[in-house]
Amino acid sequence: MPRFFFVVADGRNMEIQNDGLELPDRDAAWVEATTACGELLRDLDGKLLPGDQWCMKVKDATGADIYLLEFKTSAV
Repeated sequence: MPRFFFVVADGRNMEIQNDGLELPDRDAAWVEATTACGELLRDLDGKLLPGDQWCMKVKDATGADIYLLEFKTSAV
């Protein structure tokens, strides 16, 4: 099974969230990414401020970007 890596950047830090997950395919990596994003954003518990950015990149075993999920905030 292919291995996918999930990299989170919060505007201040960038880190690999895990040592990679073996998943059946890109579709399964998408489901994992969207689920993890929801949990991670919830865990911020109000700490995301206007002007902050948050994103997750999904990479394959070669390091190529597969998906990018972005969350940007701004004051209106």
